[in-house]
Amino acid sequence: MNGDTLTLRDFRERLRDAAPPPAPRRAGPPRRRPFNPHRTLAITFLALISLGTFLLCTPWAQSDHCWAWLAPGRAFSWAKVGEALLDNLFMATSASCVTGLSVVDVPSTYTFFGQAVLLGCVQLGGISLVTLGTMIVSILLGRVPFGGERQLVLSLGSTGRRADSLLGQTFRYVFGFELAGALLLFARYYWHHGYALAEAAWFAVFHAVSAFCNAGLSLHSQNLIEMRGDAPYLIVVALLVAAGGIGFLVLSNVFEYRFWRRDLRRRGHIILQARLVLWMSLILTFGGGALFAALEWNGSLTIDPAAPGLLPSLLGGDWPATLHALSADFEEACAGVAQAVFFRTAGFNAIPMGEVSHPANVLSVLLMLVGGAPGSMAGGIKTTTLVVVLLTIRAYIRGEAQVQVHHRTIPDSICREAMVILFFYLATVFAFYFVLLFTEARLIARHGEFALFYEVSSAVGTVGVTLDSTPLLSPLGRLLVSLAMFLGRIGPISLALMMASRAQAPHVRYPEETISVG
Repeated sequence: MNGDTLTLRDFRERLRDAAPPPAPRRAGPPRRRPFNPHRTLAITFLALISLGTFLLCTPWAQSDHCWAWLAPGRAFSWAKVGEALLDNLFMATSASCVTGLSVVDVPSTYTFFGQAVLLGCVQLGGISLVTLGTMIVSILLGRVPFGGERQLVLSLGSTGRRADSLLGQTFRYVFGFELAGALLLFARYYWHHGYALAEAAWFAVFHAVSAFCNAGLSLHSQNLIEMRGDAPYLIVVALLVAAGGIGFLVLSNVFEYRFWRRDLRRRGHIILQARLVLWMSLILTFGGGALFAALEWNGSLTIDPAAPGLLPSLLGGDWPATLHALSADFEEACAGVAQAVFFRTAGFNAIPMGEVSHPANVLSVLLMLVGGAPGSMAGGIKTTTLVVVLLTIRAYIRGEAQVQVHHRTIPDSICREAMVILFFYLATVFAFYFVLLFTEARLIARHGEFALFYEVSSAVGTVGVTLDSTPLLSPLGRLLVSLAMFLGRIGPISLALMMASRAQAPHVRYPEETISVG
């Protein structure tokens, strides 16, 4: 270059020298870090899990009335300490993350205090410790604080409602449903199954809370298999699970809708999210239940193999046998629909899972991956996420520029968010499955690779149904599955947002260039 030409470096140096010195900054209070609801949610769940693990290890929680690592008649060993801590950590995580997977027999391992600790973890984990803490602060201060309001609105799946009104309605719904369910279950335990008064009350309360919080923990050694012939019992439990998986925003909107009023301004309307959640829930419940019942009608749903069939009894004119066959078919149909509801997020099983066919198991994995609604007790990718992804695919196939449903347009940001959530969720499932393939040789040798994938899907989806393979997990496998339940509860996308802040909007827009995909 000749001497009259300035290089880019010389130009920058001259520009910097000509610029005035920056004004001194005034000393002020240090800037506070912005409130991060995802980090707060993770910390509160970790605190709940840690407290639950400690309480379950105490002599008051163990059935042998000793510390969990001091079994009677056995010498102390550090291996026993690690095993006891890992088992109780797994149970506390399963209860706090409302999953329902269990590596021990709950009624024979824990006392009444230990069972109450599990129930407390289920209740607090279901409604979220952050929501409970916000309620306490709002009662003490007479209002919901700013940070707590943002966390509460996010946890309840609402963006356009005041947090204090949602808070009161949330607890009314929670305790109202649980109380009603406990009363109905108490009637079945006390009058139909002949339980003692105190035992019937405790079993009713435990299973009502576990059902509405979508936990799936049971005080029966074989879960709900011994109740498979009690259709009213299964219907009550399934309704509690479905109500807990719908979401409080949807429940609030439905209960506030006055369809009998002629004045449209006072009648209200069903919002788009409630419409999508209700339609998808009905399709998954009855469609999935009918398909599962059809696949397992002569298999795991059979209650009495020696019972005569409906058609032969009807053609033979044997009316008592016909009524018996009708009753058995009704109970099997109820068990099939209830089990389809349980597959979506609650770990109850009213049928022996070891007898379920492979097509039905694949169907159950799909139901577990979907889960429930946003702002509910359920896990999974959520029903609205699936609907938005399907609507986006439909709009792309039709060549439509916007995603529309029910005369409404879904923003592009929501469509991208649904795709990201789906990717993170599936990536989490396959990542844990890939790692566990190296650690769970005993489980694979006993039940096969699909049982391990089933276990991972159930853990990440916070469902809790298992193919009788959870007790076979190795110590490292139990730790990894506990982590999977934790991540499944707070959400893979929430974990990503907690660990890394959102990128700032770029100040420079680069030119577009197409690439070939597909």
